[in-house]
Amino acid sequence: MKNTSRWLLFLVVLLGCSVQSAAALTNQVVFFNGFLADTNPSTGLGILNSTLTMLGIPGYEGKLFEWTQRQQAYDWVQQYTSDRSTLVLVGHSFGGNSAFELADDFLKPAGLTVDLVIQLDPVAYQSGAIDMVPTNVDVGINYYQISTGLFEPQGEDFVAGATNINTEVLFNDTSITHTSIDNDPRLHALIGQNILDNLNQTSVDFDQDGDFDGADFLTWQRNPNVGSLSDWQANYGEVPISAASTAVPEPSTFVLLFMAANLTLLSRRHTCLRGM
Repeated sequence: MKNTSRWLLFLVVLLGCSVQSAAALTNQVVFFNGFLADTNPSTGLGILNSTLTMLGIPGYEGKLFEWTQRQQAYDWVQQYTSDRSTLVLVGHSFGGNSAFELADDFLKPAGLTVDLVIQLDPVAYQSGAIDMVPTNVDVGINYYQISTGLFEPQGEDFVAGATNINTEVLFNDTSITHTSIDNDPRLHALIGQNILDNLNQTSVDFDQDGDFDGADFLTWQRNPNVGSLSDWQANYGEVPISAASTAVPEPSTFVLLFMAANLTLLSRRHTCLRGM
């Protein structure tokens, strides 16, 4: 009788799962272009967004904004508040400034935390706007270059609280400029890895066997303190991000995969341009 009751309860829970969305929680990425750049998906951060979409990251939602569109970006972020797992902001040049402003002036007053902010050679359009990671940001990364051209902008090379990385040293390539850094497929690949590394995962693999299945429910039944039943219901049948990414265990492998997808998009772009 005890076993029968257990399995009846199990079937009831499964029935409840069948009327819930089994889709992965949203991993949301906001992109801000730099000054004079547009939101063309075939250039700069548009290519990065398209590449991330191609890779099939569970629950991925990315959108590219102009650096002035902070209110629009905030409104879009709010659309996913109830089912968001991870929030990432990426910005180039003035867009790097906008990423901080979105976090500090819009999201923090709303009580929202940002999991990761990535800046590409950020340039301030107001004093002191990009010299420190906002307090509601968990991880900050600043990729910069050293300006050598007469009229080439110099991005912020030190942001307090962030990991500051000179891309010219990183890639042993002094040809990187302020206007080319957001188009660099090597950097796109690293940013993709940064985002993957910072995705939040719902802890519903209660038996730690690499999937979300009925065995996890039985583990929860024996020890309800192991986690949330409602989280398990929402994720039943999904594959954890960590398990899904075991095919790319080494960052170098992921970088190669990402660059291949990135170069495919670049090739399509050049083909389209030749046809115009």
